[in-house]
Amino acid sequence: MQTSNGITGKWNIITVTVIPLDSSASAINSGTIYTEPPYYYFQFNANNTWIENLAPDANSGISESGNYVLNADNSFTLTNVNAAANPVKCNIDSLTNAMFVFSFSRTTLFNGITPGYLKYIFRLKK
Repeated sequence: MQTSNGITGKWNIITVTVIPLDSSASAINSGTIYTEPPYYYFQFNANNTWIENLAPDANSGISESGNYVLNADNSFTLTNVNAAANPVKCNIDSLTNAMFVFSFSRTTLFNGITPGYLKYIFRLKK
């Protein structure tokens, strides 16, 4: 596993897997894999800023952006300038020069009442 800033660059989002977890963080099922359009990408810049583009035209304004900080424990923290939510700690599951897999979990209420989590796994490639 690389620990230097190997995440710098443009990474195309290949798939996003969403796995529902119960309140003890155990998987409820194997989740759903979403294949993303070829124009979805993350751009991690050397100045610790990032952009997530979700539109065919990068100038369309359909994107998220902010800052990131690499942590000493093979994780990084994303701060989104457009969201009021707290920064998100992402685990670096795999990182090579060509492939990057990271994940994070968010709290949720299933059916509006049952507490749990949604785990997101992003598979990216250069």
